[in-house]
Amino acid sequence: MIVMAFETASPSGGVALLRDGFVEGEMRLNNAQSHSRLALAFGEELLKTLRLTWDQVDLFAASHGPGSFTGIRVGLTAIKSLGWSLNKKVVTVSSLEALATVASSGVAPGRYVVPLLDARLGEIYGGVYRVTETRQVVLEGEEFATKPSELPRHLPGEALFCGEGAFRYFDDYLVGHGDLAREDVMRCSPAATGWLAWRRAVEHGTMAPKDVRAVYIREATTKKLDK
Repeated sequence: MIVMAFETASPSGGVALLRDGFVEGEMRLNNAQSHSRLALAFGEELLKTLRLTWDQVDLFAASHGPGSFTGIRVGLTAIKSLGWSLNKKVVTVSSLEALATVASSGVAPGRYVVPLLDARLGEIYGGVYRVTETRQVVLEGEEFATKPSELPRHLPGEALFCGEGAFRYFDDYLVGHGDLAREDVMRCSPAATGWLAWRRAVEHGTMAPKDVRAVYIREATTKKLDK
């Protein structure tokens, strides 16, 4: 199965191409302003490099949030359009779960990984993920939006913190509650988004483009994108 994944929910992101769960190519950027302009261009470049065509992609994937409202819509609109035009299935995954998946490498089963993204307006998006015996991450409770000063009350114990929000707020609010992940696993990864999407498709199936929804959290709602 060939998967093309778009990660556009935060300033860092890009596009990745995977075959049967293994990354064959990835292009990253760290500028939210460029997502709408470069997402499809990056996809085209990866296909050319790997000598593939759009029609050979079996599954299109993107993170559904939380993150930048505009950024989320860039990725989801891309996979909706591609799914409709090429008659392909799609999958969406949580941007926080993708972050936790990358950071969990080397974390002992039973420990917690807490990905954090800056939500602007004085808030932060986060989720508490437990590492399982099979090296996957499972959400404990629900993803949340909160003030940085309120982060400790969401924690069940010591954790590994990752994501741009962790890097920004660790010294002020999280010292004594765990460790900060290495900087190289701080940012959203299109490859991780693609791997999660591939696993979800294999284990739980895919979805039709019409069922794509954005998860914003702050508005306490899940919204379907307009056709």
